[in-house]
Amino acid sequence: MYEEALATAEELRRAMEAEVDRSRREREVLRTLDSDRLFASAAARSAFNAEVARLESALAGALTRASGAAGPVAAGLRRLAVVAPEEAATLSATLADVRALAGSLAELDRLNLVLAGRALAFVQAYLTALHPSPSAYDRRGARSAGPSVTALSRKV
Repeated sequence: MYEEALATAEELRRAMEAEVDRSRREREVLRTLDSDRLFASAAARSAFNAEVARLESALAGALTRASGAAGPVAAGLRRLAVVAPEEAATLSATLADVRALAGSLAELDRLNLVLAGRALAFVQAYLTALHPSPSAYDRRGARSAGPSVTALSRKV
């Protein structure tokens, strides 16, 4: 039973390591404004989130079964440490790695969000330069929708 919890925790750690590496490479995608890779990255993050949710659920179930096999006491690492101290220490170290990786991933996400905001500002400025909106106002105070057209009189 302990082996299942350890294997699931290791799988979770490997998934987190892979996502941290992918998030580090995302900076180059944001720098080059490669929209296809940005959409692929968003799809990969969605798949990662689903996989992590599955692994967390599997880990919780494995811990419950491992603790339950040891007696009718509440599940958790403390109970596991009483019954199997070596496995609990290994599992605790793996989960500490997972927490550290989650912190790194959160920091990378914050940095990538800032970079994405800068990229968005650059694209908006570029589009405004290509197709500027008029700065003139009409007689009601609203911005003109297009270039101003002067009215010609038919009076001679």
